[in-house]
Amino acid sequence: MKHTIPLILALWTAAIACSSSSNDPAPSKSAEPTKVYILTVVESPTDQESITIKNNSGTTQDISNWKLGDKNDPNAYNIPNSTSLTNGQTKTFSHATLGFGINDSDEIIYLKNSSGTTIDTWSN
Repeated sequence: MKHTIPLILALWTAAIACSSSSNDPAPSKSAEPTKVYILTVVESPTDQESITIKNNSGTTQDISNWKLGDKNDPNAYNIPNSTSLTNGQTKTFSHATLGFGINDSDEIIYLKNSSGTTIDTWSN
């Protein structure tokens, strides 16, 4: 019984040392994708619905003939010819430009390249 107290004290001290947050690194934020991707989607109110895409690829990207679409029509909007994004640049497409509404729930937004490959999706 004499050794029980020092053993419990040693285990308790070790547990506190292991759980101490003073040496823990700061929690990491999720890294920004290194591609052209969907940055934000505004799904309401209807007159402010929009999709913003961002180029974080490291180089200028020609997004001519890329597609933005929703769950009902993944290829609904064709991004016009001569549309490029420099690295770090964003472009916002309003609901009036897109020609489709963004549902407040159970929605999927697609960004596809000119070959039809899905580059990014957003859902709520």
